[in-house]
Amino acid sequence: MSDSRGDARAAGRPGPSGAVDEALIRQESLFGRLPLLPAEREYHTGGAHATCFAYAVATWCFMIGGYAADLVGAVDGIICLVSGSIVGTFITTMALSLACQRYGLEQIDYCKTAFGQRGAKIILVFYLINMIGWTGLILVMFGNGIRNILRGLGWDPGGWVVGLGVALGIWLTYVIVTRGVHLLNVTNAFIGPGLGVLTVVMTALLFYKHGWSEIVAAAPLDPLEDPWLNYMIVFEWGVASGISWWGGIGFLARNTNTRRNAVYPELIQLGVLMSLVCCVSLVSSLVVRTDDPTEWMIPIGGVAMGLMALVFVGLANVSSSAVSIYATGLSLRHLKSLRTRPWWQIIAWTLVPCLPFVFWPAQLYDMGDAYLAYNGTLYAPISGILFADFFLVRKSRLDIWSVFEDHPSGEYHFSRGFNWAAFVSLVAGQALYFYLFDPISLEARTLFRFISASLPAAIVPALIYWAWMTIAPVRPRGADATAPPGGRRLRQPNI
Repeated sequence: MSDSRGDARAAGRPGPSGAVDEALIRQESLFGRLPLLPAEREYHTGGAHATCFAYAVATWCFMIGGYAADLVGAVDGIICLVSGSIVGTFITTMALSLACQRYGLEQIDYCKTAFGQRGAKIILVFYLINMIGWTGLILVMFGNGIRNILRGLGWDPGGWVVGLGVALGIWLTYVIVTRGVHLLNVTNAFIGPGLGVLTVVMTALLFYKHGWSEIVAAAPLDPLEDPWLNYMIVFEWGVASGISWWGGIGFLARNTNTRRNAVYPELIQLGVLMSLVCCVSLVSSLVVRTDDPTEWMIPIGGVAMGLMALVFVGLANVSSSAVSIYATGLSLRHLKSLRTRPWWQIIAWTLVPCLPFVFWPAQLYDMGDAYLAYNGTLYAPISGILFADFFLVRKSRLDIWSVFEDHPSGEYHFSRGFNWAAFVSLVAGQALYFYLFDPISLEARTLFRFISASLPAAIVPALIYWAWMTIAPVRPRGADATAPPGGRRLRQPNI
């Protein structure tokens, strides 16, 4: 497998004397879309766990706990968030992590195997909305954290400091991302453990000050009339939060050295520990009576501990936004106009859509719960389709050459670059989701109360896609698709 990847990497990249320019290939691997070889990957066991943990404790996890506090109490919320998060993370992790790790692929490139060369660009559009939207939201929380730090020190400068904090977060993200994965790895190695210790201490203080009986007795902040519907909506948010990791999972797995390090850190950190962080926010919000996660840290931990927690959460937010923007920058290499641009320019353009969060932080932050639901409606069916494609249709084996081949002879060209089996399945999954549950109005069908929305929106498209590709698969045209790697050349490379 590694030999074919090496051949693909060297294809069409001669140096001045006809030899391969290894330095150029190394740069293209780290800041471009060439498949990463095992020796080029930054994340070993410690780095993978630290990065996933720093990603998991980002403020969007605290946001989800705050949303849950509106509808359910502590016990119901803990059950819903933990179970939902584990289920959602598993659905989106398995195919994406194993494929991107095994072949060193960036995840939009991997999507070509199911959606086609041009079809993957449609997934890219939604992917960009997801990554940039989450980045903007956590940078608003970074700005809120700065404001609450100043409040804890006795000075409230007003709402303008939140926008200033977002601008500072954008600049810090740019500095980190333009220096590569290694700086992310080093940064997360310090932030992750420190924030983990602080989270444990804050949890201990929470139970010491209020006790389990008071926590259990705390009523939801703004529940709906139907208790069971509240329960299922929070479970759905848990599943959607796990599925929302779709945007970063492929990037993390691509940079890991083993399959074990691609899967277990994501399931443990992004699934289990993230849900526990959500639960800390849930319980704290119920006790302090606010769904803003940065407002309960000082009341729970006191001024000194609360300020320290806010600082570490802020650092983790910047680290998480850096991971998101790094992955987004790689995905923009799919656009011809940006393939040869310097990495710093790619990242600068990637951060431009985050600027509205500088000027309207409160208004955009208030849309966070609807944005969470948006991720569930989109990535549940995509995750199901990729799962069926990788495990059931392709039996875990991909043609690495055809991933980078735009010529109709490529295996993943399908019909003019689109695999309609995947898109019909995707639309069916989204239609089913909205039939069962309206994430804006929170209106739900009776069936939603028993099966949620994200689970059937992932399973049904997977079954449709598997049946279609089994009964009427699209076969590649031309000899290149079946020729041995040594005798193949890319006719229309897309890299």
